[in-house]
Amino acid sequence: MRILRSTLVAAGAATMMGLGATGAAAADGYNATLDEINDSGAESTAMVTVDGTTVRVEISGTGFAPNAPHAQHLHGASDADFTCPTPADVEELDEDGDGMLNTAEAAVMYGGVMVALTTEGDTSGDSALAVDRFPVADADGNLEYSRTFEVSQEVADSLSNLHLVQHGIDLDGSGEYDGDAVSSLDDSLPLEATIPATCGAFGESQSAAPIGGVQTGDAAADTTTAIAAGGAAILAGAVGAGVLISGRRRAQR
Repeated sequence: MRILRSTLVAAGAATMMGLGATGAAAADGYNATLDEINDSGAESTAMVTVDGTTVRVEISGTGFAPNAPHAQHLHGASDADFTCPTPADVEELDEDGDGMLNTAEAAVMYGGVMVALTTEGDTSGDSALAVDRFPVADADGNLEYSRTFEVSQEVADSLSNLHLVQHGIDLDGSGEYDGDAVSSLDDSLPLEATIPATCGAFGESQSAAPIGGVQTGDAAADTTTAIAAGGAAILAGAVGAGVLISGRRRAQR
């Protein structure tokens, strides 16, 4: 009897450890290290936790344009493989010859917007250019972000295949997004506001603490692979080209 009782106690303790203090099963976590693009000087680390269709995203970065908003998204697709662009890709993809990759040019590598990581409200691809709802770097260029929201089952199942991209570079050091060059997605915005600054891929799934609850306003439950309004045709074409490029590269190998 004592042996049986001890075995049951040990099994119960193991079960409690598996469930965690909240009584919920452990969630899946994915880490990413975001490296600079376009010599931005920025870098970030990110953690994405998914529990069912509830997602928590936490980002910490440095080297961003100070006191400026930085659009950030989860890019890719559930049924295609993408990657972050490297300096070696610039020569091949830099169609306008400015020595950098604008958003449309870089998107052939990392794919279209699946989730817009806004600070409040909608998180679908429709908010990809909602500059007023993205996090703002502090006076030293540090950027912190944390939000919990709902996603579609497709996105929840695809996180390990997605990439996180942050945008915005003060190319001329003026202290604001300006200049004559316009965004490849929306000509009402300057190039500096939407040009990619960092990109990172998520690693293998690992056990993470359960998500305690959903917060933040009216974050949309449905996400989409549609690209932001004003740049849909451009970016959709770019993404299609990216799939073909990736296919050719694999075939050559």
